[in-house]
Amino acid sequence: MSTKKETKDWVYWMHTVITIALMFGIGYLEPWGSLETIGMKVLGIFIGLLWGWTFIGFVWPSMLGVLALGLSGYQTVNAVLTAGFGAPVNTVLCIFIFIFAAYMDKIGLSRIIANWFISRKICVGRPYVFTLMVFIAAYVLGATVSLFTAILLLFSIFYSACDTLGYKKQEKYPVAVLAGIVYAAMLGFALFPFKAVQVLVLGSLSTVSNGLTADFASFTVLTFIVTAVCLAIYMLIMKFVIRPDISNFEGVGDMFEDLRHVKMTGEQKIAAFFLCLFMFAMFAPSVLPKEFFITKFFTALGITGSLVFVLVLMAMLKIKGKVSFNFSDCAKDGMNWDMIIMFVATMPVSAAMSSEEVGVIDFLVELLSPIFTQFSGLAFCAVFLIIAGLLTQVAHNLVLAALMTPILYQFCIKLGGDPVMMCVLFSFALATSVATPGGSATAALMFTNDWIGKGNSYKYGWMMAIISIIVVVVVGIPVGSIIF
Repeated sequence: MSTKKETKDWVYWMHTVITIALMFGIGYLEPWGSLETIGMKVLGIFIGLLWGWTFIGFVWPSMLGVLALGLSGYQTVNAVLTAGFGAPVNTVLCIFIFIFAAYMDKIGLSRIIANWFISRKICVGRPYVFTLMVFIAAYVLGATVSLFTAILLLFSIFYSACDTLGYKKQEKYPVAVLAGIVYAAMLGFALFPFKAVQVLVLGSLSTVSNGLTADFASFTVLTFIVTAVCLAIYMLIMKFVIRPDISNFEGVGDMFEDLRHVKMTGEQKIAAFFLCLFMFAMFAPSVLPKEFFITKFFTALGITGSLVFVLVLMAMLKIKGKVSFNFSDCAKDGMNWDMIIMFVATMPVSAAMSSEEVGVIDFLVELLSPIFTQFSGLAFCAVFLIIAGLLTQVAHNLVLAALMTPILYQFCIKLGGDPVMMCVLFSFALATSVATPGGSATAALMFTNDWIGKGNSYKYGWMMAIISIIVVVVVGIPVGSIIF
């Protein structure tokens, strides 16, 4: 045991030394190509961040990166901290999203939503309708509440169904459904632009392009079409290719009849109202007439401001002397500080890399030009998304979002791709990384599930990855070209 611990310590300190050496050492090397000294320093900081994020974690490498950028001569430490913590479409938005999702989860709305889908009468005696309802429940919860909550909650509900039906671990049907729950939840996670990966991609796009971004409705329409096609293909493959044994459903009857009679509590109804209000606030600026007061109001607030407005109403509401929404408790329970600190480092470093004076992105574009300049327009879009879709299966999706978004923007400008459409599709490709444990934190939930098994996880993971890549290219690009 002590030998293993010592080995892990040695590996950790080796990566620590490499991270520090990259951040502070590359700046002292002879400038490469068109880069000058400041460009070398910023490139070194970014490479050091990527190394630290990949092999160590997000917190202290991000904090060290902020300090290194502040000492590089590009900006002061205070300016870098202000740019990182004050990024409204990135850091601030994610902080409030985590708090909002924690409240929805704490109040039990997630289980109410899941129970509603799986207990419909249409599921009785129809195995594939029941399966589809399980997937839709995971999709809706992944989109509106929490990705991890969606997966773990639907896992627990499906385990109880397996007990009733008599299915055992690693049989075809439970493997296909459990893997499908992970996939459906990830597809739901990709639906809206206020989830972590999408926020990072769109935030980086806004930073490097001086404000360019996707409007909420256009983003959601495109990702809904892409994700719905992916889920439909998975269902068809499951039914006609995998063909699991569903004979256990015969004679079982109405498994979840009792759940149809469970009523929402007053607090859950209030939570559901605020969830609907938040979604309305997101869509209103895109779908309502521009001259309406409500349109102007939510447009002025923006996505982050609209969420803050909803949180204010939630905190303000008191019924019978009781406040349902405790901001402090939800902030304590829901905050993912690893992700927040990563965002704090990403925004100022992305801005530094994209600066004309620093010239890092121009240098990287020159470096990659021999590969991508062989293509133009839609061909470039397809090649880039295929490469990104494959890379994200083995490299952490948040790391790729930070690395590739500024490069994607420059190549879109140079080769005739639409940068907004491409960033929407790019965020989808990154949000569905599930083929290996290293692709995303979510994939680990599948690979560590003994009902699925590691071998099946690789098989289903790569199948889902290939579905996503094909659909984002074959469906996403033409549909996105129409929408954008």
